[in-house]
Amino acid sequence: MNDRMEWKIKRIQQQIKQNIVAAHLGCSSTLISLYENNKGEMSEYRIKQYKQFISNNQNITR
Repeated sequence: MNDRMEWKIKRIQQQIKQNIVAAHLGCSSTLISLYENNKGEMSEYRIKQYKQFISNNQNITR
């Protein structure tokens, strides 16, 4: 399992929707989907933001 899939699973387990992550990062949910499914790239800065957002929102109810 690659890093992207691990983070996608974490996001899903926490019930964080792609559109919520995208809004926080200032990008489209399509970009998040492409990145998580290994079909697109994001900048290192945006990847760091993506991971921080998921890590920091572990106990927030959606």
